[in-house]
Amino acid sequence: MSKGTIAFVSTYDHPSRDSIERTVREAFPEYRVEHFAVHDVLRAHRRWGVPNLYHVAAEYGDQILRHEATLRECYFRTSYLFRKIHSAMAALINSSRHAFSFQTQSVYDTSVAGVPHFIYTDHTHLSNLKASFFDRRKLRPRPWLSLESTMYQNAARIFTRSQNVAADLMQQYGAAPEKVVCVYAGANVSGTEQRSLANDGYANRRILFVGGDWERKGGPVLAEAFAEVLKSIPEAHLTIVGARPRLTLPNCTVVGNVSIGELSSYYSQASVFCLPTRLEPFGVAILEAMMHRLPVVGTRVGALPDMIRDGVTGRIVAPGNARQLAEALIDLLRDPLRCRQFGEAGYELAKTRYTWSAVGKRVRAEVLDVIGRA
Repeated sequence: MSKGTIAFVSTYDHPSRDSIERTVREAFPEYRVEHFAVHDVLRAHRRWGVPNLYHVAAEYGDQILRHEATLRECYFRTSYLFRKIHSAMAALINSSRHAFSFQTQSVYDTSVAGVPHFIYTDHTHLSNLKASFFDRRKLRPRPWLSLESTMYQNAARIFTRSQNVAADLMQQYGAAPEKVVCVYAGANVSGTEQRSLANDGYANRRILFVGGDWERKGGPVLAEAFAEVLKSIPEAHLTIVGARPRLTLPNCTVVGNVSIGELSSYYSQASVFCLPTRLEPFGVAILEAMMHRLPVVGTRVGALPDMIRDGVTGRIVAPGNARQLAEALIDLLRDPLRCRQFGEAGYELAKTRYTWSAVGKRVRAEVLDVIGRA
């Protein structure tokens, strides 16, 4: 039988899953794509539930008792489920039908012997150790970490969204440098979709924050910094999209969740985008802001230094430092010309490096190199 099919495996419902699958389809038009979802595998093997509860207790009992994690969270993180899912994939993927398999995220190992396997991920678990926000008591147990390491060994290539994760794979897991390739990622909006800016030439002094996890993404630090901004620029305004914190700050609008279509209008009305995150696998909102030609202020965390070139596309500050954050915001709000320059530079970087078509070209070249030699 001809190997004319790609096994595309989604390990969980990541926000960019559909974009990644579409990228794979467009990058390999000569292949058909067969989509396998791990949640479907779990539904088909409900009998794993009872024995898995034993492993939840053995591996995460202390965290659950300390109220550091919920039973539901831990249920899907056991070494037992990891091994079972790995074994189950052999009934779905085989070397007679599939030219290769392509897995999104590094949650489970879905590789099958005899089929070249590729992983595309924005994070590793041990990457959390670099973040001060991460509670080390939540580090996953040794059996799971050992399986995570084996997952990377089983991959022909590990594609990452950022240079920091590529470095972690080599430093923390001993992955061979030739197997680790940073291909970056695409934004959820493209240059052709972006609206014209309605920010009075970057002079309306509006700051935009977009993110669902207020605490992890540095929301409280931003609120503290914005209080200082108002002392110097009383007419400044902060708009919060996604999260719904209870704030009493003046000139602050909390919007909550909006659709992708609505989100674009909020980017268009801002002069500065700010994401002072404390722990971030990637930070797609940064790219969305850059595609809207906004200067960005972020932290030296995760993938953000790849995207934010300090003094070129925006400003980088230390995570958790409200004073530095306030100073960076004040400097930009007072200088519309610099905002424009940073925004244009960010847009050029985003449309060159951070598009799904560019990601697809990088992935295709690596995959064809592997399966060609195989």
